[in-house]
Amino acid sequence: MIKVGIIDKDPIARRTTKLALTNSMKRTNSESIIAIVFDIDCVDHLQSHHLKTQPDILVLDIAGQSVKVIESIKKLLVNSEIIVLSDSIQLKTVRDCFRNGGVSYLLKESSFNYLFFAVTTTYSGGSFLSPSICRAITKQYSAHKIHEDLLTVRELQIAYGLIDGLSYKLIADRHSISLDTVRVYIKRVYRKLKINSKGELFAQLTA
Repeated sequence: MIKVGIIDKDPIARRTTKLALTNSMKRTNSESIIAIVFDIDCVDHLQSHHLKTQPDILVLDIAGQSVKVIESIKKLLVNSEIIVLSDSIQLKTVRDCFRNGGVSYLLKESSFNYLFFAVTTTYSGGSFLSPSICRAITKQYSAHKIHEDLLTVRELQIAYGLIDGLSYKLIADRHSISLDTVRVYIKRVYRKLKINSKGELFAQLTA
């Protein structure tokens, strides 16, 4: 039995999520697999009587709140795995959710089609991403490869030094070159990639 909790500010959405899981179980003849142990509107309502039956899987809608809420929940439900529901297809949001403790990410537009599979996959130790998020990640890696191909080995070393948060001096020390040479390489990198800031560099060369 997989114990599932639901946190969503919208009561209609909570009922819809429960219905989606129920219908999925019926379609797959798996009606005894999932039990909803609670559905509530916010983290503040995770009172002690809820914690007595901690869910194995928590389905969390992050609409209108910071992804930091995931970290707060993990402190309360240390053994629960979190599936994030979101409208956002921004890969930064996806990464931030994972950094804060989420393990699966489901777009609301496709959640009802994939929710049951996401729950069972996450429970079995895997992670689930909506297909359109997977495609966005694939495209981003492809774009990064194109950008990397524009740079020489040394230029990539300097660029990734910046991305790693190193100062110009530390980059110079790491590669046994002068500060002025570091500056020259950085100008070349920016010119080749047609960018003007470290933030743009990070966006083009990181996933």
